[in-house]
Amino acid sequence: MASDIRGMGILEFAANAAHARAAHYNEQAARLREMAEAEPIGRLREQLIETAHQYEKMASSVLIRRSQN
Repeated sequence: MASDIRGMGILEFAANAAHARAAHYNEQAARLREMAEAEPIGRLREQLIETAHQYEKMASSVLIRRSQN
């Protein structure tokens, strides 16, 4: 990680980290939505969808907060 920081400015590193974190959150959201599609129990399906939505909001907030700074 230290070698990664040396090759780029700290702001670029932070922006790349934020994009990676957002991508991870979006991947998790997609995984949860797939699980929800296969879930026969309505309440569990709704909870999976809600959790996926929360991951999507986190992904958006990471990128919005990072771009405002």
